[in-house]
Amino acid sequence: MGEAHVKLRSTPVLAFVAGLLLAASDPVEANNDRHKWWLSEGVRAEIALSEQQSRDIEAIFQAMAPRLRAEKDELDRQEGLLAALMQDQATDEATVTQAIARVERARSAMSTTRTLMLFRMNRVLSEEQRVKLAAYRERRERDRRQGGSTPSTRRH
Repeated sequence: MGEAHVKLRSTPVLAFVAGLLLAASDPVEANNDRHKWWLSEGVRAEIALSEQQSRDIEAIFQAMAPRLRAEKDELDRQEGLLAALMQDQATDEATVTQAIARVERARSAMSTTRTLMLFRMNRVLSEEQRVKLAAYRERRERDRRQGGSTPSTRRH
């Protein structure tokens, strides 16, 4: 039961998190309803998400959104500063290295916040719902890569 059991149990969780990361890869964009799978009637029906679960996930999202936006703004600011430094012929390597570190700290902070949000959302769902959501995401991604528009790729 040991390692194989852990690996099998974690697969739906990893697929769930990967799907959510794809759906909300830009936290500023994530506020757009097209990324709010928990409000989609089609997804809700497919994974048997209750109205209360949908409200709970939306509350998690709303609580984290301001922080994600602020961290995205900081990342954009740091990336802009780095880009300017890289264009300046007078910039030395140590200065660029420090700017890169600031960009990566900002990126890490945003990633940490987003992953914590996904963790909290994940805890609202049952294991069965996580498996169904992961399957939905995989099907949607496969359909997107194939360029087709099926009911699983249309916005609900």
